[in-house]
Amino acid sequence: MMKKLLLLAISALAFSTTSLSAYDLKSNMLLLEAELSEVQRNFIISDMKGVSESVTRFDKHAQELFGNKEQFAAMLPKEKKSKVTEAVMAAQIIRHNVDIIMGEITNVHKHSGKRRREEAQRAYTYIEHACFRCHNIVRDNTK
Repeated sequence: MMKKLLLLAISALAFSTTSLSAYDLKSNMLLLEAELSEVQRNFIISDMKGVSESVTRFDKHAQELFGNKEQFAAMLPKEKKSKVTEAVMAAQIIRHNVDIIMGEITNVHKHSGKRRREEAQRAYTYIEHACFRCHNIVRDNTK
């Protein structure tokens, strides 16, 4: 299990040194999945510095991929190009929830440690939900 996680992390680091536009959509999704897994792992081991670094890296790549409507539309199959707005909305949801996580890590609202962890973890689940929502729309074979 640990070897698999390490392999994913190394792959993510290797991909992160190159522009996302150089890879196809599936490769980008695998990169984002590895980075999101790293965020989750850091939450589980209570490594807030790791959470901060990994969620920032995830957000950067998500914004590069989904934040540019035309760039993302070029990666979608012809019949799915109308769904590009959903990806842009997912990027906005991700950015908003990354801001929440970072605010809780830096204790902007002066919450207790328990509440800060819960709020940051809740924001993480909203990021997951944005990802799944976009995946389901893009993969949906019905109109």
